[in-house]
Amino acid sequence: MNESNIQQNNSKPNDEIDIFEFCSRIWITFKNFVVHIKDFIVSILIFLIRKSLWIVSFALLGMILGYALYSVSRSYYISSLEGNTGGIYDPIEKSYSGGVDNSVVIDHINKLNMVTSKPSLLANYLGMNVEQAESIRSIEAYYGIDVNKDMKPDFVDIRKTYNPKDTTQRRVPSFLYIYVSVYDENVLPALRKGLFQYVNNNVYIQELYKVDRRQKRELLLEIEKEISKIDSLQHARFRRDVKADKGQLIFLGNEPELRLFYPDILLLYERKQYLEKNLEISDEIIVVVQDFTPLQQEENPVLYYIFLFGISMAFVGVICALFWQHRKRIWTLIKEG
Repeated sequence: MNESNIQQNNSKPNDEIDIFEFCSRIWITFKNFVVHIKDFIVSILIFLIRKSLWIVSFALLGMILGYALYSVSRSYYISSLEGNTGGIYDPIEKSYSGGVDNSVVIDHINKLNMVTSKPSLLANYLGMNVEQAESIRSIEAYYGIDVNKDMKPDFVDIRKTYNPKDTTQRRVPSFLYIYVSVYDENVLPALRKGLFQYVNNNVYIQELYKVDRRQKRELLLEIEKEISKIDSLQHARFRRDVKADKGQLIFLGNEPELRLFYPDILLLYERKQYLEKNLEISDEIIVVVQDFTPLQQEENPVLYYIFLFGISMAFVGVICALFWQHRKRIWTLIKEG
């Protein structure tokens, strides 16, 4: 047996011993980690039991504070409106082709929610008195989200979860939803009137609306001209065919093939009817699909206040107990620092 073979045989047991030691150390480390975690959990439980009087006292104080806050909180009422800023659905373009995109109106309305804490400024925007503005809790506008690709809203993005990168969702370009909450039920009519005036008085939105209606009227005139031309061409071809039967052939341009213009006329008529309907319905910047719903009282759940403040104060009690238990060490560290 040569020297190299002897060295290989001696290295195999050493490798096996090294692997065994490595696994043993991992197991010991894991056991120590589990023991430390167990000791840590036990120490926390012991601390909580010893300081339970602190924790319970702070929790009770939090519950009392929560109930007190609930008692002084004002009840409020909510209502919602569904509107349309892009007219009706165009069956030819397969879209809502409106001049005022709902994103412009939604952003404009949401600016009001930023000044609800300033009644005098809100009253100025909405054309109402300060007392009425003080009764308004919130004004928010949301998008409609389509998930089944039928161009109709499937849900309202109240929680603002829409993600542009999510290809399964997309905003419906014409629908918008306005949610308001008020402390006084009688303020809703004035709020509705002021809200529509606030949108209509925006110069940029006004211009978009005017341009959209002017362009649709111009398009209507052009469609009527095209219908008249096709109709005249159809009659001329009919006269040519009749004279051809009598041996008189009339040449009407370089026509590659003989075809009927009836489908083209119907398509233009459909487009014309869509535009006429759109102009008739869209007599306002925001077309109301469903007006503000009857006000519903939003209850302030007493258990929510009690639970929230109770848990919060219990956590404060734990922090205070920790500081009290280690107060000497903390004070020493503060002095040394």
